[in-house]
Amino acid sequence: MSSSNPTYSLAETSRSLSQKTIVSPGRTISKLSSVSTSVLPSHSNHSLSLSRDLGVSEASEADTSDNQGHGYERPGHRQKDHRLKLKTENKKLNRRTIKVFDGYKDGYNLGLWKKCMESLLIVMALVLAIQHSWQAVVQNSQFVLVCASILATVLFLKKSYWSMPSVLYIYLFPTILTLVDYPQYLRLNLLSSLCSLPLRPEILSNLIMAISPSTPEIYYIHANVTEIVNSLTTTSLSSAECSLAGTLLVNLLLNAKSMEMIFLRIFIFGSYFSLLPATPLIAKIMKLSRLPRHRRPANSAKLKLIYASSIYSIFLFNVLIFVRWHLHGLLGQDPFFFIFNYLFVEDGSKSRLKMLAYWITWLIIGITFIEKSAKNWTIDIRRKVWHGMVVGMFLVCGTGSDAHFTSLSLSIALTLFFLSEVLRATTIPPLGSKIHMALIKYTDERDSCGPIIVSHLFLLLGIALPIFWSSSPVGIICLGFGDACASIIGRRFGKHKWFDSPKSIEGTMAFTLAAFFGLMIAKHVIPGYLPILGEDLSDWWCLFTAASTAILEATSGMNDNVIVPVYMYIFLRFGTSK
Repeated sequence: MSSSNPTYSLAETSRSLSQKTIVSPGRTISKLSSVSTSVLPSHSNHSLSLSRDLGVSEASEADTSDNQGHGYERPGHRQKDHRLKLKTENKKLNRRTIKVFDGYKDGYNLGLWKKCMESLLIVMALVLAIQHSWQAVVQNSQFVLVCASILATVLFLKKSYWSMPSVLYIYLFPTILTLVDYPQYLRLNLLSSLCSLPLRPEILSNLIMAISPSTPEIYYIHANVTEIVNSLTTTSLSSAECSLAGTLLVNLLLNAKSMEMIFLRIFIFGSYFSLLPATPLIAKIMKLSRLPRHRRPANSAKLKLIYASSIYSIFLFNVLIFVRWHLHGLLGQDPFFFIFNYLFVEDGSKSRLKMLAYWITWLIIGITFIEKSAKNWTIDIRRKVWHGMVVGMFLVCGTGSDAHFTSLSLSIALTLFFLSEVLRATTIPPLGSKIHMALIKYTDERDSCGPIIVSHLFLLLGIALPIFWSSSPVGIICLGFGDACASIIGRRFGKHKWFDSPKSIEGTMAFTLAAFFGLMIAKHVIPGYLPILGEDLSDWWCLFTAASTAILEATSGMNDNVIVPVYMYIFLRFGTSK
């Protein structure tokens, strides 16, 4: 690789930093990771303390807590609540110690038949991916055989460290996706799979160096990125989800070539490092929020506002100076002038402004309607209405109209979602409590596994990933049509269950028909999507893709807002030679 390549220089910088931050043989910890563990609430007391802190402490700052019944608790009540909390904590701990087929983080046993079905679908995707990119596999045959032999040997010897099918998601899913769209990065993702093996860090680093002497920095980058993800999310994600997120970020860091992906990389990592100097202040806010009300200082509300002002100032300073400087080097002009010219001066600026106005109008109407009607809806209906909002916003006016602008807009939206979740989880005033109260109405059991509410993040990510990769509307169709209809129809009319799953066969049939209907609309009705999906894509393959994805949605224990649309995207790509 050339030294002039900005990606390579970034990798070298990351490697030098990584070597300085490895503090123990069994664990690599970055500076922010070590702080973030103390900043974010723990799994056991998160749902209780965060709701109390956000709903009560902020109310107390407005001098309304006593009127709302949030005054001091009597000692007897505190002891009773403490005993109940310990009992619940022990019950959750016992459930988490059960070895499961991965999936939900707090230990639901998914059953043998579901394991077999989910594993079969992943292996089938691997076989089709190898056939799809057979030439790339042959060109790297020796490297593939070496990596496959190491994976098989280590996993056989360390079989007590993993369970099925999480091991397939961790070690095969990134390779499948690479073979579908980016066969030139096959070696990198095979090395990333090796970096996830349950071996000591020094053994893994030497192993990567022996297999690929030209890219030894891969291990250090992967180890630190994965550790950051683990530390920030704690128990919100399963081990398989953390590994997949780490691999995705490593690819974004090293393989971003398009302008949209470069922007996303700068937005995500720039936001992260802009918050880095403010972590001690975030920790102080969290410490004040966790204190019982009778033990908080009298000026705690004022202190939190002072700390929050400092955090906002540090973040804005870093963004306006360092992130802006980095973007200026890539764009050749100030990023604010670039955005102004992109929206108001360049060719296609009028259509971009119309798209932006359309999205804002949809949001205003949708949020107003949902806020007025949500009180009469179940939690499932509340969540799926947002899935329907996605169809109206991005399928009608999205990548078929302007793929680059849609990708750039989703990059900004993902970054804003990430920052808003930081504000919510760390209770930074004045926005933290407001964001929490707005999102708590749409959470389910998957959001109670840790400090992070993952549903809205994963919903946007599941929509955005296929658009980032090839401007495909598959994520919109899968979640907006298939997943929403499967949930609504399955809960209301589902009587025949899949094995020991709560998902029903009726819901799976609804998913298949709705997803197929969405694909047909995108292919034959809405202009602009046929070249993206592939002109040689047959309707029968669309139906087969919808059915396969529906079965995975019914049997998978992973978060279906990301895995299911990505799987549908992979299968749809097999049906075209594009």
